[in-house]
Amino acid sequence: MNIAKSVIVITAAGTPTGRAMAEHFCKLNARVALVDTDCQKLQATYEACLKAGGICFSFFLANRSVDNIAYLFEEINREMGAVDVLINYWQAGSSVPGLLTHKHPANDSIADTIADVASNLYLFGRGAAFNMLDKGRKGVIVNIPGVMSDQGVNQALDSSNAVIKGLTQSWAQELEHANIRVGGVLPRMRHSEDGNVRYTPRLTTT
Repeated sequence: MNIAKSVIVITAAGTPTGRAMAEHFCKLNARVALVDTDCQKLQATYEACLKAGGICFSFFLANRSVDNIAYLFEEINREMGAVDVLINYWQAGSSVPGLLTHKHPANDSIADTIADVASNLYLFGRGAAFNMLDKGRKGVIVNIPGVMSDQGVNQALDSSNAVIKGLTQSWAQELEHANIRVGGVLPRMRHSEDGNVRYTPRLTTT
């Protein structure tokens, strides 16, 4: 795929990681669609991309409902053309709890956290897949989880990664016939010699 002039959608574009990815693709002359539910952070990323010399459009989502995300891809298609790449970056407020965690979270908290992980990835992935299919694009979907900075223990990180890995592998099989590739980038914690915790990406595909 030729990145130059390709339409690349980046979710959670207002986050530091989202902004870094957006600036990178702008510098490669891609057409970048910036998506976020935080208007101020989205605007900051948009301005940074313009300074980097990129071609970008910003799309503010009031909420991540089924209807809003479906309408989002219609707007992207109208303003920029068919989607070639979705950078499906998920960042939630907490990690999926481990089964044997000592601190027992409330039932509602568990359900909300797991639903947040799966539904955000699913809704954006579904919207992009239908857009690519409708327009005959041999596109790419990349699922990337956000790294939690608070109490980010290995077990919680592994649980979140497991959810994302399962969805990624399932979608790859489902979309193989349409030549839409699906991959995931999963962070892994490493302890360095200086005692600091560092996150390194690990690519997963099928």
